[in-house]
Amino acid sequence: MSEDDEDMDGGRRVDGEPAVRRLLRSWMSRPAPEDDEADNAWPGGLGAGLDVPPAAAGEVIAAARRVAGDGRADAAWPAPELRLIAETMVLDEHPSASEWTDAERGEALHWVTLIIHRHGENGVQRLIAELNAR
Repeated sequence: MSEDDEDMDGGRRVDGEPAVRRLLRSWMSRPAPEDDEADNAWPGGLGAGLDVPPAAAGEVIAAARRVAGDGRADAAWPAPELRLIAETMVLDEHPSASEWTDAERGEALHWVTLIIHRHGENGVQRLIAELNAR
């Protein structure tokens, strides 16, 4: 087994997922940047959760669909790593996500992944703005 086949703890990885999740969580556990770095900060500061009100999954899914755009198929489907980023840094940070069913989480994750794939951080910011506007 090569060094590339091991995760950061020396255990066998599956498509890099354990290592990617740990890396993202380590970023989120760091203290929020100082004021002069605030323009580059994740909304609400790292690990602070999304700065949005609690909401039913259906409301979040509907907003995410609108922000993602029409249901057209992209030439390339989002990379699996992008799904991990969407789940760890957006979906898991929503204050109501723990109350949603697995099916609701899966659908929300699908749309959030498409938002990031199609629109990047600007799309996430638009989603946050829309959730706060209701």
